[in-house]
Amino acid sequence: MKVSKRSLNLGEHDVHEITLENGNGISVSFLTYGGIITRVMVPDNEGCFENIVLAYEDYKDYLKNPGHLGSIIGRTAGRIRNAQFTLDGRKYTLAKNYGENSGHGGNRGFDKHVFTCDILESESAVEAKLFRVSPHLEEGYPGDLHVTVKYSLSEENIFKIEYHGTSSENTLFNMTNHSYFNLSGSFRESIKYHELFIDADHFAEIDETKAPTGVLTSVHDTPFDFRFMREIGEEMRTENEQLKIANGYDHAFLLKKNPGTKIRLAHRHTGRVMEIETDNQAVVVYTQNYAQGQIIQDGSVLEPYRSIALEVQKLPIGVNEVFKEFSLLPAERTQVTTTTFRFFVEQQ
Repeated sequence: MKVSKRSLNLGEHDVHEITLENGNGISVSFLTYGGIITRVMVPDNEGCFENIVLAYEDYKDYLKNPGHLGSIIGRTAGRIRNAQFTLDGRKYTLAKNYGENSGHGGNRGFDKHVFTCDILESESAVEAKLFRVSPHLEEGYPGDLHVTVKYSLSEENIFKIEYHGTSSENTLFNMTNHSYFNLSGSFRESIKYHELFIDADHFAEIDETKAPTGVLTSVHDTPFDFRFMREIGEEMRTENEQLKIANGYDHAFLLKKNPGTKIRLAHRHTGRVMEIETDNQAVVVYTQNYAQGQIIQDGSVLEPYRSIALEVQKLPIGVNEVFKEFSLLPAERTQVTTTTFRFFVEQQ
């Protein structure tokens, strides 16, 4: 196990890119700015190591980063309908940065802040601990929120993310990571040719603003049924009103509570597989339905459907504050959620 670090200057920010690497050559690199994951290097079935997460060619593009590539998202992930919520009888107003809704923490969410970072090393794992204090009413949220995010990589090729939050007042807390994956390596193929499994019987319908309506619909006999491995693009060709609204998948799936693998993404040609386990409630699946001309790490212009975001979190807050109760964090109470990503190669 080893850790390396290099200094970067992003505008007015002096940051570090830190790389965690295990004895198998698998590595995860991230910035102290926004905790942004810039590289996850894993082998294919011929032993070729490639980056499987979407990243910018010019790191200064992370200062804007409209797609939140690789970022820590907080205080809340997903959209909040009408950019407002009530708590303890008081109304809180947030930034409307997703049309009429607030999304991914507001105008300057956690992805736009530098975190303090500590490194811990052992023979079996390397861990980075990122932390900051989000002050009372930052982006409109109540309470001083103490946040710690732990990234760790083990010799078993397991990358783990832990989110810890403690607030001085009752508040909302629903963090995730917004990495975009493509297991073909260097984003050669559309995500439509990947196969996906999600251990979920229901998904959350969205309205025309892409916020949850509050309706949880059975996945049975719909293009949202990934209870066994299915090619993503095959399901996207289905005529479905929910897919039309989002131009693809941009929906929360309510994960079943049984232990084990909750999400599995596989690319048959390279043999790369990623399995996700979590104690969190849901995953928002976003098939990168739009692109804004970003230049990605291989120097090419990003096109739609080149990657998939698997945002493990609680159900986003929708119409009439539906699902808000899942994001409540009581004062002086610490909440911890954990998500693991296991990487391996499946030989044909």
